Amino acid sequence: MSSSMVEARVPTEDGLKPVAEYLPFVKKVAHRLARRLPSHVGLEDLIGAGVVGLMEAMNRYDSSRMSGFEKFAEFRVKGAILDELRRRDMMARDARLESKSLQKTIGELAQEYGRQPEEEEIAEYMGVSVEDYRTKLEKLTPVRVVSFTDVFPTNAPDSDDNPFEELAKKELVQSLAGAIERLSERQQQVLQLYYIEDLTLKEVGHVLSVTESRVCQILSEATVRLRSIMKIGKKKSGRGK
Repeated sequence: MSSSMVEARVPTEDGLKPVAEYLPFVKKVAHRLARRLPSHVGLEDLIGAGVVGLMEAMNRYDSSRMSGFEKFAEFRVKGAILDELRRRDMMARDARLESKSLQKTIGELAQEYGRQPEEEEIAEYMGVSVEDYRTKLEKLTPVRVVSFTDVFPTNAPDSDDNPFEELAKKELVQSLAGAIERLSERQQQVLQLYYIEDLTLKEVGHVLSVTESRVCQILSEATVRLRSIMKIGKKKSGRGK
């Protein structure tokens, strides 16, 4: 890290503070995100991306208009780390195709049955056993976690007072909330514990008395179903216009 970066200062309500004082904060955010990622993702790389986000936050922060630099910076730091993960394209091409195929299958069955299909019905449609279907889901878990973090709405502290952006965000929240309500109770529980309560996969498994592997499967199926539901909702909305 360059000395100029370390010596840079952030304007806060308490005066100017050196960026170096916020490095532990960046590491904390990186550690929190790393808990959701495969072990081969280097923590140092996440921290490096987070520092870029910190510098961006420093350049955009205006203490006369905003309060709480850390809250503002956390949004930028997290965004920079996610941008880095997207840049690396963690999701292999075959995994992306698998995910889209599952979304399409679930969507077709949902339209045919007029409800969300059971996993046994999905497996039968795909011509595989339920266990094989669950194995497919488990392989998608590491990448679905990252992408769902992007989809799940976050209240950004800096929206530049854009009413159109705020409206789009509100519509996304409503759409996502409605989609979540259509999931099974167990899938909703996993999403709640993992994303809202911020538990690890292992901790979620302990709470629900299932294996970590099973939690991975439920989490993947929940996110694939959400994308399928929201995609169908967008198509219906488009036809209604």
